[in-house]
Amino acid sequence: MKIQTILFMATILCFPSPVPSQEANPLVLTRTIALPDVQGGFNHMSVDAEHQRLFAAAPANHTLEIIDLSSGHAWRSLAGERPTAARYAPEFNQLYVPRGQSVHIYDGKTFELITRVDLQSVLDELQYDASARQLYVGCMTPGKTGIAVIAIPEGKLLGKIPLPAKPQGIAVEQGGKRIFANVPSLKQVAVVDRDKRALLHPWRLQDVKGNTPMALDEAHHRLFVGARRPPRLVVLDTLTGKPVAEVAIDGFADDLFYDPTCQRIYISCGEGFIDVIEQHDAGHYRLLARLPTAEDAATSTFSAQLKSFYLGVPRSGDQPAEIRVFKVGNR
Repeated sequence: MKIQTILFMATILCFPSPVPSQEANPLVLTRTIALPDVQGGFNHMSVDAEHQRLFAAAPANHTLEIIDLSSGHAWRSLAGERPTAARYAPEFNQLYVPRGQSVHIYDGKTFELITRVDLQSVLDELQYDASARQLYVGCMTPGKTGIAVIAIPEGKLLGKIPLPAKPQGIAVEQGGKRIFANVPSLKQVAVVDRDKRALLHPWRLQDVKGNTPMALDEAHHRLFVGARRPPRLVVLDTLTGKPVAEVAIDGFADDLFYDPTCQRIYISCGEGFIDVIEQHDAGHYRLLARLPTAEDAATSTFSAQLKSFYLGVPRSGDQPAEIRVFKVGNR
């Protein structure tokens, strides 16, 4: 019996239990795409899932980089005024890029410039609503802060919704009529009636500063806000504007996305991590994973259709700028 026990233990040591599949991880790095011609880093990015293209604004490089995700190579670079963001609208096959003080509208097939809309302001993030056929652009110049409303696909300026200070992250209800915008200098979330183009009562944040990125979960009436001081994910009830949960995260949260299929929140943090937050239910959240990346790698985007998360990593010394592609693991 003793000899049989020894032989059994030796068998276990020689044939250890299988390592859990990487598919169980919330995000799995599958590809790194080097962009040696890009100086500096990236700003807001966007994905064309149907044609597997990634659009990445490279402000310091004065280019809009187009990456072929199927081959994993840089495909085309659109030079011009300094771009600060990119947003692709498959419904209209158009690409929207803020450059300087204007939004440039490109044909999504040829990338020829269709028109440009002069907003006379420094511009940052932009979102759109296909059913309303409207594009919403954050205007940052002091004295001119607000959200510009542009009719798409024609590219006609409809007006501007004034805000009391610079907007950062923007989220647009698809099943409602509100726009939410972070106003970090005032520690609040601006709430806008987009039909009336009027401000509603703001939601004030308690005990946090630097609220920058945001994402919306309309099904559960939740707005996710990334704060920087202290680093927190703040979850707000969109019916009341009241906080329902907080989760400690890493520093300098810059982009934030909600994955409704896996019920997770992905946050790219410039401190050098991607934080993955699990949504147990509408009122309960926990840190699921903390993936090390690179310092200042704060820009990202997420494609639910491709089940992939994309992280922009800036140039660092002899290390070229790159895009890291992560596949979403199973829940």
